[in-house]
Amino acid sequence: MLKNADAQTLMQDARAMHTDAEALLSAGDWRNAAEKGWLAANAATAALVWDVTGVHCQTETDINAGLNDLLYQRRGEYDELSKRYSLFTQNLLCDTFYDGVYCEDIPNLIHEVADYIRRAEELAQSDA
Repeated sequence: MLKNADAQTLMQDARAMHTDAEALLSAGDWRNAAEKGWLAANAATAALVWDVTGVHCQTETDINAGLNDLLYQRRGEYDELSKRYSLFTQNLLCDTFYDGVYCEDIPNLIHEVADYIRRAEELAQSDA
């Protein structure tokens, strides 16, 4: 559980969005599944930044800047999380959702979002 109740609610929202992404993927709607998967990763990232820094980032630019600040300050585990977030943004949001390009990795990336959410929550808890 995160120390900031609002960030915890956002992390729960991330899990719910990931569940929706998996359901959309199972139904064959890979494009909308990709968007929901990215939204789940984005919400988990925003929750992490909010919980660790106390700053509630609402725009993608602010969320990305917050994650980059954490990466700069703490390195280590944040490096891998930042790389995965960039991968989700490029592949799930830009290439698949916006451009409509299907790639064989899309199902795996959507599945990996669950692990990303877990890791973001672990990092937030370990930073308490």
